[in-house]
Amino acid sequence: MSERKILNIFKLKNLIKIIFNPHLIIIRLLYNLKRFSSDIMAKFGKYKHKYNIIFIAGQPMSATTLVLNMLGLVPGYYTRYAPVPNDVAVKQNISESAFKNCPENGFSLFKTHLNPYEENIDILKKNRVKKVVVTYRDLRDVVISEYHRRILWPMDLNESDYFDYNSVSKEEGLNRMITIGLKEKSDGITHVEWVKGWFDISKKYKNFVHFCKFEMLMNSPEHELSKILDFYELNLSKKKIGEIVKQTKGKKTMEKNMYQSALLPGAIASNFRSGIIGAWKTEFTENNKKHFKNLIGNFLIDLGYAKDNNW
Repeated sequence: MSERKILNIFKLKNLIKIIFNPHLIIIRLLYNLKRFSSDIMAKFGKYKHKYNIIFIAGQPMSATTLVLNMLGLVPGYYTRYAPVPNDVAVKQNISESAFKNCPENGFSLFKTHLNPYEENIDILKKNRVKKVVVTYRDLRDVVISEYHRRILWPMDLNESDYFDYNSVSKEEGLNRMITIGLKEKSDGITHVEWVKGWFDISKKYKNFVHFCKFEMLMNSPEHELSKILDFYELNLSKKKIGEIVKQTKGKKTMEKNMYQSALLPGAIASNFRSGIIGAWKTEFTENNKKHFKNLIGNFLIDLGYAKDNNW
């Protein structure tokens, strides 16, 4: 089940609960008010940021929400309502309509899982996106995270890759998830194709892509945030960077975060996941490891996640 569908479910099922949590509505209204005021000040030169749009294109389960939360605390930058046709959005592509609410003089934030297709890149460049932050993660842990997500939120019957992961053993479910994610994904591209595609884009367009490894972000958040800020030529003090890191640490459960994010703006909603590094080491069976290696070849070695195939 896609993140978009999960959020829609939470919006419908939790509408009554939200009514009894007016503080969430107040937070959203205050965010909109601050954004409106900021846009006016930006028009009169309040902020000297070089780039009007910070665009995140992250691999699913790779801390894109965390990066958005961090950058959402940079003065002047705000998320916007980005309308994209559903048939385009579900395939992780983009349309020019996504940028219709970006003011010419204001500063905007986008969080996506955008596919590295040339047609998507053309749309970005036509709409003032000068640079893109791409997050990615050890694909073994991506599989683990996706598996647990499908267990917690079963897929819809009408999804192209529908399967009831609760109906089989964990080993079988993980093997199917490995196959779908690495080789036979019918709705969109596989994780390997996605990561390779963005590396190809980075080679074709110099200084257009900044890569952020999930593991590095988890282990050294201040350092990785500083590199992203340097990429966008944004100057923040070490104290401010430390405050941002402290403020954006996830403290709630995935369920509670998903519930609140149904109403909260993107840059305020908490990181959804716990961010465990190396979970595959205890959750993969030898059969899962063998299946993974047969499909992915040396790709983990190419990305620096393994020295050889003897893991």
